[in-house]
Amino acid sequence: MAAVAVAVASMACFLVVLKLTAVHRVLAMIPSTAVAGVTAMLNTELDDDAKEHAVQQAGLRLLILAWQISWRIALALGSVGIPILTADLLDLVQSEISLSILMRFDVIVIFSILGILLALALKQLASAPGDQSDKISDSNAYGAGGRLVHALAFSGPSTQQQLARFDNWLFADTIADIPDNPPIFITSLARGGTTALLNAMHDLPLISTHRYCDMPFMSAPMLWSQLARRSRVVAERERAHGDGIRINLQSPEGFDEIFWRLYWPEKYRKTALLLWQRSDFKAEAQHFFRMHFRKIAKLRHPITASAVRYLSKNNANIARLDLLPTLFPGCQLIIALREPSAHSASLHRQHLNFIHLHNKDAFAMRYMKDIGHLEFGALHRPIAFDPDVLAGYDPTQPNYWLVYWITAFEHIRKHISKLLILSQDSLRSAPQNTMDILLERLNIGHVPTHDFRRYFHCKPDAPMSDLFDADLLRRARDTYEHLLAFAVR
Repeated sequence: MAAVAVAVASMACFLVVLKLTAVHRVLAMIPSTAVAGVTAMLNTELDDDAKEHAVQQAGLRLLILAWQISWRIALALGSVGIPILTADLLDLVQSEISLSILMRFDVIVIFSILGILLALALKQLASAPGDQSDKISDSNAYGAGGRLVHALAFSGPSTQQQLARFDNWLFADTIADIPDNPPIFITSLARGGTTALLNAMHDLPLISTHRYCDMPFMSAPMLWSQLARRSRVVAERERAHGDGIRINLQSPEGFDEIFWRLYWPEKYRKTALLLWQRSDFKAEAQHFFRMHFRKIAKLRHPITASAVRYLSKNNANIARLDLLPTLFPGCQLIIALREPSAHSASLHRQHLNFIHLHNKDAFAMRYMKDIGHLEFGALHRPIAFDPDVLAGYDPTQPNYWLVYWITAFEHIRKHISKLLILSQDSLRSAPQNTMDILLERLNIGHVPTHDFRRYFHCKPDAPMSDLFDADLLRRARDTYEHLLAFAVR
């Protein structure tokens, strides 16, 4: 029994040293470091020198990680000898006997199983409910393999275009009889309530939307749905915004910004996103979108696809209010309207949140850039409603976001005749009635079994007046009150 006790103590020393030196954290860094080098090679936005530098840096980090793992394991192996030598010196158990027990196959198997179970238990405790690890960027569902697949899917415009053509060829007969029903566009500045509205509408009988499961091969949704049907399971988690909205692979999301950048790359400047005009019409883009919308309708409603309308949630579509009715005849545009001080304060908080996220997670920033979410953090590119006015303000300060709100909604005000304005205050105070009226305006019809109350906060949106310049806030509220007079009610 004494020899067994020494063997157990030796193995305990081994595991304790591995835990104390955090070898698991070092091991976890290897896949992401390797992926960083590979994704750099696949990144078409980097020149050859930048790619070479990124690959060299990744290689150097891998060598450093190899050394860090080696000394940790050597230290852990050395600690095994402490109980053995101590027992031998005290004439309790000869070291040869202790070593012979440790080298037995059955003992190695038993200790390995116990070590794995212990590691799993510690991991479970570390990820208990309420822990910050439960909050994710939309990219965190990716493992190392998933990140490589993502890098391949977004390796360049030609990849996405070729995938779209292949998808069209494979499934042409499947979508041939689906008409080009007019789409519905939900838009506003970020934090305006567009996600809650998308969630409320996405599972209506005659509505189709993108979902997280469509990533990363967005331009070939039919093919990807077949390939990935049984291969991915991701637990529901709270998204990175920290706003209580939980997501999984079946959650709706707006991804069509990927395609706008595919066909209008000239609009995406380093410091701003330019406005689209009617003259920016492109027939090839219209054809792509029509085919794509048919595919999403077929995927979401295989039986009733011919009557389904595509629903888009895209904050950048504020920049396309001139073009959308020309590109998609009969489409309907919904503007989510939120009280300006509360809205601007939320924009400011999220910008600071994403600055932190992008600084600590390079892939999260790459992911957001690839899907065209350029609202916040290191990726922030404001839509050029009035760039000269906005240039006088700092994005890390609240007034910047109020000025941005003013320029955005004054732009919206010019297009009021072709928009459906939806007030967040109405959605909070009377969600069922407001949504029923909206569906009537959209010619969708009343859905008696759909309870819209669960999608919206019931508490009033508290103004945040103290954060902002009084004159700016007065101007913002004048615009807000004007738009509110046209709101659905």
